[in-house]
Amino acid sequence: MKSLQLLVVGALAMLCACQSAQQGNKYTVTGELEDSTHHGKKIYIMRYDDNVYVDSTLIEGNKFVFEGEVDTAAFCRIDVSRNAFANFILEGGDVKVNLEKYDQPSGTPMNDEMRNISQEEDSLFSYIGQKQEEIRKQYPDVEQAREAMKELANQFKASIAERSEELFARHSNDAVGYFLTYRIFMDYLDTDAKLQTISKFGPWLKSRRWVKETIANLEALKKTAEGMPFTDIKGKDAEGNPVALSDYVGKGNYVLLDMWASWCGPCKGEIPNLLKLHNQYKDKGLTVLGLFVWDKEENLKKAMEEEGIVWPQIVSVENMDAMNSYGVNGIPHIILFAPDGTILKRNLRGQNMIDTVDEVMKKK
Repeated sequence: MKSLQLLVVGALAMLCACQSAQQGNKYTVTGELEDSTHHGKKIYIMRYDDNVYVDSTLIEGNKFVFEGEVDTAAFCRIDVSRNAFANFILEGGDVKVNLEKYDQPSGTPMNDEMRNISQEEDSLFSYIGQKQEEIRKQYPDVEQAREAMKELANQFKASIAERSEELFARHSNDAVGYFLTYRIFMDYLDTDAKLQTISKFGPWLKSRRWVKETIANLEALKKTAEGMPFTDIKGKDAEGNPVALSDYVGKGNYVLLDMWASWCGPCKGEIPNLLKLHNQYKDKGLTVLGLFVWDKEENLKKAMEEEGIVWPQIVSVENMDAMNSYGVNGIPHIILFAPDGTILKRNLRGQNMIDTVDEVMKKK
């Protein structure tokens, strides 16, 4: 634990605090490619918060230069190709982007800070990987190794939480703080800790679109956490008739709700597991229910036929409302509801889902 704390604290101990706005500052942003394959290509600086292209330039040979003026520093991105891109903070000064280590720009205070944060993350993950390998060698017994891994994970999260408080306190209202909201220093906090951290943001950072969306997502997660009552979702069934989650949940059966889409490979990977549970418990008090999201309505029937899906469906593909109401950012997302509508388990997958349902149904 002590080694981990020293590693976390040491990497950024001497970094300077940065200002939230750069008033009327001229900038240059330069980058270099490995070859001249993209010579003559027009590329852009995209601002993350609103996806607006704020500048453009042409690649000359294997180099490019952007020049302009910025009023307020912003977290931005440059895309040259699928494998050549860079994140950085657009601020006054001479910014150098790194197309190989895409989160490690340099040359200005905020970009140097961003680079060091990224390097600290790399060091942390390297450290954790090393400790995990040591645990595997030390504990050949699977159960002992699992417990040691769990303890390591708890230590890691505790150290990240402590480090997050330091970093966000120093960057509560600037573009570095915006960058941090995408990193492990936010990701590894639990829902309440994230909301508490965001509550301390300054007005500029709180007003960013991504932060507003994050707040809404976290509030939805808290409202639909395990132990909370279900939130209703309205949509259509596979035949286009009106249907709602409340037509199934809270009606006396356990309900296993699968949020999925026809294009989603991992979603399709869970269908055999769902089919197994459907066949085993459909007459014993379990309803498997699909929630078709993030897709086109016309894709549902074909996907059901191809995948052998025989359980009922709710189609809710407009505006991501169904996913947003449960704070879901990715699919598949599978939720188990109790007969009274209480949320028992979230984010079930694979064997863990099967074991969880088996255990619940045996107690029924």
